[in-house]
Amino acid sequence: MSEVDREEILANWRAQLQGMDEADTELLAAQFSPDATLTHMTGFVHPLADWMRGIRARTFVYHRVIERGVDVALDGDTARLVGRVITGVTDDGSGQAWRLRIEQDLARTPDGWLCTASRVTMG
Repeated sequence: MSEVDREEILANWRAQLQGMDEADTELLAAQFSPDATLTHMTGFVHPLADWMRGIRARTFVYHRVIERGVDVALDGDTARLVGRVITGVTDDGSGQAWRLRIEQDLARTPDGWLCTASRVTMG
């Protein structure tokens, strides 16, 4: 794997985490292809626009997103990322700490690496 590709993919991942943490849907959506989907841990598949509307409406609220590890495998113009995060933690220690495993497919595009599908499970 090219170190440049790896760094670009990780920059995308970290921008996603920042976007979720700050409820910045503009930053977050820019990391995804327009037809990307998010498969929620319940199995429900959200189109990207639906997920962004949910964040803006505060249906999806991420209280801190803490990265706990990430692995990347590159195969030509596609990549698979598996990240582990904790979210739901608030500054005062209240809230539910959700340990999540996020598996993503990414594609190299003229605009750089973009996530085309994200699947979230407990883990």
